Amino acid sequence: MLLKSILKKNKKNRIIFGFTILISILLIPLILDVLVSFNINDSSLFSVSANDDNFNILDFWENEIERVNSTPLNIVYGDNRTIEHAISFSSEIYELKAQDIYFNSPNWVGAQPQNLTLYGVILYPEIIKSSNPGALCMHGLNGKIEDAFDLAIPYLEKGFIVLCHSHPGHGKSEGAEPEPGNLYYEGAYNESAHFYLTLCGAIQGLRVLETLPFVNNSQLMVTGKSYGGLNAMWLAGILGERIAGVSAYIAIGDIAKNLLHPEQLIFWILGKNAMEIPDSYLTNQLLRFDPIYYLRSPKLPPIMWQIGTNDDFFDYSSIKGTYDAVQHAAKFLQIFPNDHHGFPGFEGSSKFFIDYVLNNGSIPPQINITSVSKTQDIRGDNLHIALRVNSTDEIESIHMVYKYTDILGSTWEYVSLDRVDEMNWEGKLSPTILNSNLDYYITVNLKNMSNVWFSSNIFSAGIMKSNLTIPFIIIISIIIIIPLAILIRRKYYKIPEMNFEDRIRMKHNVFIEITLIFIVDLIYYISLIIPWIVYESGDVIFNHIYIFNNLYTWKLYFGEFASSLTTIFFIATIVNSQLNFISLRFSAILKLLYPTIMLVFISVIPFLSGVLDPNSLMANFGLVFPGIGPILMIVCSILLFLIGIWEKKYKNKLGIRTPKIRLNWSYLKKWSIGSKKI
Repeated sequence: MLLKSILKKNKKNRIIFGFTILISILLIPLILDVLVSFNINDSSLFSVSANDDNFNILDFWENEIERVNSTPLNIVYGDNRTIEHAISFSSEIYELKAQDIYFNSPNWVGAQPQNLTLYGVILYPEIIKSSNPGALCMHGLNGKIEDAFDLAIPYLEKGFIVLCHSHPGHGKSEGAEPEPGNLYYEGAYNESAHFYLTLCGAIQGLRVLETLPFVNNSQLMVTGKSYGGLNAMWLAGILGERIAGVSAYIAIGDIAKNLLHPEQLIFWILGKNAMEIPDSYLTNQLLRFDPIYYLRSPKLPPIMWQIGTNDDFFDYSSIKGTYDAVQHAAKFLQIFPNDHHGFPGFEGSSKFFIDYVLNNGSIPPQINITSVSKTQDIRGDNLHIALRVNSTDEIESIHMVYKYTDILGSTWEYVSLDRVDEMNWEGKLSPTILNSNLDYYITVNLKNMSNVWFSSNIFSAGIMKSNLTIPFIIIISIIIIIPLAILIRRKYYKIPEMNFEDRIRMKHNVFIEITLIFIVDLIYYISLIIPWIVYESGDVIFNHIYIFNNLYTWKLYFGEFASSLTTIFFIATIVNSQLNFISLRFSAILKLLYPTIMLVFISVIPFLSGVLDPNSLMANFGLVFPGIGPILMIVCSILLFLIGIWEKKYKNKLGIRTPKIRLNWSYLKKWSIGSKKI
């Protein structure tokens, strides 16, 4: 009744209040949509049924390889030249001795032309011997041939002759361009899948290497990044007897696990969202291109994966299935904490792996966890771990890298383990402040070697219980609520002396103002869980749950501040919300800064990515544009500013002058002089 009487008295009040309620109603379907998307991480949505036709991709390629091998290479060599190449993530520049090359590769079955001409570059080491090892280096999806040069550098420094080629439909190579229609292919694999074309190209690339003078065919290695890494695993699975070793950079298998995470960019390249992909996809198309089915090959040579925990295409939950698929022990991992789809620092371990494969070098450390247990103290669960490491090289340190997966914005951190004897190590992880599931893995750093380390598989310790959770929540609630209550009480009761009617009107207005502030601020916070970045292809969305857990934790760009960025964000936002009741217009301006900066950043992504260029392969995958999140946050900031203007007007109307906040510069000057004297 009180609210009804208030709204009757002032038309502006009714407009503001009605507009706020309208926004709240419009948000309901968006919130429900987000909540539904959270439930996609239910494994029952992607249950893998039996393979009805007992299809085996390795058996398929036993027959299909004849079609590829019967395709003449028709090699055409270009002139020798020098390429100046700058390494990604660094300022190092290399002068590469290069030669262009063209060769043929099969097109889809039944397609015209029957053969495609692929473009490549042969890179030569400083010294060419009578017999050099050879390496095939492949770039990623929508990438350029130069992207493979970063991977080639360690091989060139080890005396390899390296072939880098453009995938079909990329750069100067002929063939269908990659796009959702041939990545989420619906026809026959060898008649419509872009994966088939690139694997044929990789097979032909291996054949080209085998024909090159000065290349020792018993010392061929294969590597690739992203899409090229997938091709490296596919190639090793079907022609492993001709390959000495394979290294996959930022690429893993077990794609079905990725489909449980709708924010992964695999949906962007497939052009389908998680709800649009049927179970039949897992028992049909996926059996043809998921590396996990190739890695089961008995022909598979020694293999190493280099992957980031926060990879944008491959969720780290897929690492275990990929690793376990390999049937031999010559398999090695290098998992980079908090890194995304590309990172520096992989070269040292790559060279170590090359020496192991070809030069009778040391075996990468073998990590065996011997015991894992939990004990409890007054703070909660403590995790105890013991492990045995077999290493022919001296170990500098061993870390347990861990993450509390249920804590918003948590980063991968590490704790050092203690040496028990020559081969055994142990350590303890103390409780954190909140209950959370804990994932972890082990890294072994070798002594006197530049950036050489290897890691174990990723494991889960289950829920780590903390007795600090309830006290922490109580303390945080007190810290937030008490100052807020004091500010609201001060605003409501600190009304100057005036006649009875004006005093009632003033209280009514203050009540409306506080109510509107709470409603608009609530919507402001709700905007964090609705889309901020939207990919047109695949309906991939990034809200601030994703941003807190993945982008804010990006240590490559934010350094050690990354672990605190989410906390800093919420502290600043909560303080700003309390500032609403001190200086509303100033608070609204501060609230406007963050979403405006983010909106500008998101808006320039299409220009930076090349998706607006019709000649770019990125244009095949649709736009990237801002979601409603930043726009809604900006609207809320503007509404708060308008409420602040209305506050000033009704106070002026009632004869109340709001004191202006001014800095006393003379006082500050005296204070600073006094501080210097001290």
